[in-house]
Amino acid sequence: MPAGRETRRLRLDLPSAPVVAPMPMTQPPSPLATPVAWNLVADDYAVDIVPHFEKYAADALRLAAIGPGARVLDVAAGPGTLSLLAAREAQVTALDFSPAMVERLRERAARAGLAVDARVGDGMALPFEDGAFDAAFSMFGLMFFPDRDRGFRELLRVLRPGGRAVVGSWAPMDRSPIMDELFSAIRAELPGLPFGEGKAPLGDPAELRAEMEAAGFRDVSVREVEHAWEAASTEELWGSMRRSNAPLVLLRDKLGEARWDELGKAILGRLRARFGEGPQRLGMVANLGAGTR
Repeated sequence: MPAGRETRRLRLDLPSAPVVAPMPMTQPPSPLATPVAWNLVADDYAVDIVPHFEKYAADALRLAAIGPGARVLDVAAGPGTLSLLAAREAQVTALDFSPAMVERLRERAARAGLAVDARVGDGMALPFEDGAFDAAFSMFGLMFFPDRDRGFRELLRVLRPGGRAVVGSWAPMDRSPIMDELFSAIRAELPGLPFGEGKAPLGDPAELRAEMEAAGFRDVSVREVEHAWEAASTEELWGSMRRSNAPLVLLRDKLGEARWDELGKAILGRLRARFGEGPQRLGMVANLGAGTR
């Protein structure tokens, strides 16, 4: 697919979405549900990923409609993608289970001259009193929790009555051509490896809505947002992903450098064949679920 104009789409609430029974929210163990992978990618994630994900964070902040001085909690905050945007006008507490990510967040906040209370902690057992925050967020983090129900209920618990929560999740792979082609290439090169297969956690807007409602949130809405991942070339795009994508870094460590280099050349060839050589602006779709305590 040739490079095209940047796409940004914000769809309205989905009032006609069918009512679905909540799926089991306790998930099989995932390597992304431990700090190991995130510690490995923390440095490059802050450089390569944050500029792209800030667009989704800005959408989430608009949905929550926080005001000056609001008490904001950012769960699974990473290096502070949302936290630093919110801290321009709000009182922000950020929590992540990865010590390396929290350290990057603190460094970035200090450089920006922003006050963020950044802590290492468990998003399924938040160390805060009931009703401590006006707004709470988890952007692309709670979706990986082993027990999502606990994660949602903890977000609800720490909100004041009338407070708003926004949770971000990725749409299924086939909605995001970069990741779809990338993971397809890996499976083609490594037959039998179930890499990127299976159901995307909270990839279905109806599932996200149902889980938030089951946890006790009111007035739940789910919106789709799409932004473009921008890179000067296909090679730059692949370079940033191989450095900062946690599943890819875990795969690199499993394969060893020699096999990983071979795989990287094959993946880059497939990306070039599909998207061309030049500047890339490729859409990635996310779900933003918003609810009120």
